[in-house]
Amino acid sequence: MLGPSITATFVVATLVVATSAVAQGGAADVEGAFDRTPQDCVIVSQIDQTDAVDDQNLIFTMRNRKVYRNHLPRQCPGLERENRIAYESRNARLCSIDTITVLEQRFGIGFQPGFTCRLGEFVPLSPAEIEDLELRQREGRRGRQGISAKPVDADADEAAESEPAEGAAPADGAAPAEAAVP
Repeated sequence: MLGPSITATFVVATLVVATSAVAQGGAADVEGAFDRTPQDCVIVSQIDQTDAVDDQNLIFTMRNRKVYRNHLPRQCPGLERENRIAYESRNARLCSIDTITVLEQRFGIGFQPGFTCRLGEFVPLSPAEIEDLELRQREGRRGRQGISAKPVDADADEAAESEPAEGAAPADGAAPAEAAVP
């Protein structure tokens, strides 16, 4: 009888732990809890893609679908424009004490090293922040494709400004004359 009693106790204990874990996970989702603990390093082999948001922020997308924002301590000229970087890794990790070098494209020469800048900490982004960032990037690219412009006839604009609009009072303040109906 001792055997089934221990097994039943184990099953009940397992259910209590599992229920507690699910409840905690559900509470975390409801409250929007997200671990924002910055990391000093990421594993280089796990980096899938890097994107420059501007000259001071890089987004690192990892193979495990985690996304980190790296806020550089200073502006790194050309980072956003070129959106290409090089880095050296001595221990298979890229850390906040390491540097990146902007790769600038020079016509006829190829890629040349540009500014070298130090990285900051790797801060995890939540799924909502990732979605917002992707939306901003799509809208930004659409906005950069071109601006539509129409030629304007300056003489026509000036003439329209000098003539009062229909039903508008003349410049001297007198009311417009009403047309007599026969």
